[in-house]
Amino acid sequence: MCSPEWTDDELLQELRAALQEEPVADSVIRAAQAAFTWRTVDAELELLSLDTSDVLAGGDGPGEQRIFAFHGERLSVEIEIDGEGIVGQLTPPQPGQVTLVTAEGPQATAQADEVGCFTFPPPAPGPVRLDCRLDADHFVTEWVTIRPG
Repeated sequence: MCSPEWTDDELLQELRAALQEEPVADSVIRAAQAAFTWRTVDAELELLSLDTSDVLAGGDGPGEQRIFAFHGERLSVEIEIDGEGIVGQLTPPQPGQVTLVTAEGPQATAQADEVGCFTFPPPAPGPVRLDCRLDADHFVTEWVTIRPG
């Protein structure tokens, strides 16, 4: 409501302050942009699901080994994450390009050898996924969270 003591300039200043948006953290903007880029992903892309029925080794403590198995119709990926980095293997074994992706985008790329093995240095804490390109085929894993170590 208008107060008889307010001038038009004071009222406009109050309105400007009320309509001013709170700043958004850069990490939130980067994560939203990364998620938005996936909206046009290839129709041929196959999502490799995390297999929760397997008993996967590892603990929740910092630096402890964690093992994940991802499965799709034509490819499976198993990775072991510890303080030394990520070691993984493609099944069926085959060469290809594997990219470690975080919420901020691609972080590192490794070549899987003829038996499907690849390695990455330790990733930063937060969500990660693997993007696998094998000849004309394209696969991505579900996101998993790397805990601070």
